[in-house]
Amino acid sequence: MPDAAGAYLLDTFDGAPITVRRTRRKKSIAISIRDGKVNVLAPQRVPEGEIRALIAAKQSWIRAKLQRQAALPQVAAREFVDGERFLFLGEAYPLRVLNGPKANAELEQGTFVIHARRAQTQERRARSIRAAFLRWYKAEAAALFADRTDHFARLMGAAPRRISFRDYKSMWGKCTGGGEITYNWKLVMAPPGIADYVVVHELAHLHHLNHSKDFWRCVEAVIPDHKARRKWLKDYGQTLVI
Repeated sequence: MPDAAGAYLLDTFDGAPITVRRTRRKKSIAISIRDGKVNVLAPQRVPEGEIRALIAAKQSWIRAKLQRQAALPQVAAREFVDGERFLFLGEAYPLRVLNGPKANAELEQGTFVIHARRAQTQERRARSIRAAFLRWYKAEAAALFADRTDHFARLMGAAPRRISFRDYKSMWGKCTGGGEITYNWKLVMAPPGIADYVVVHELAHLHHLNHSKDFWRCVEAVIPDHKARRKWLKDYGQTLVI
């Protein structure tokens, strides 16, 4: 039975669940691997047998992707307690929780200090601390990307119409044909060079709304080691969580 997002369990692959979601927007089947799961996005009218056939044809690729993901660094579930470490601009800082009338976060002398109201349960207190972190991170992301976008836009002769931020699950940035750029705010946890790569990547789309050779030459002219930075996102992007 489909879940709230319209996905349903088709089968398993080496123990990994295979979920299928139908869409009217695609004309072909797309397979992706995320969080140890095989995700299939398929057109509404494609027979299930065709989906299974494609999975069988790509089993070597799927197995290699699952094994590679399993070998990458994993992040334990957050508890939001003293001493737990959180990322900002590529550095991990410890958390110190103090009692206060309202949850708010600050980075003070190498320590995240969060004042949180006493709650009846640890779960409620943890939710309050997480909310404070989210507000702080998003404010820092807004400032960072406004500055870096302005810097590289002048360098590249690009003029985005608008920039905004979202909590994407599988994208780091997006550029529309209308010149609007959206960044994943979680990039504020990554090293500065990684965020810069995403900024340049999206600004290059203002010149080339594709991933053609001309597009990559535009990126490379500003970020010569863009391939290494892109690989960092593939290898460590899942660690940028709160």
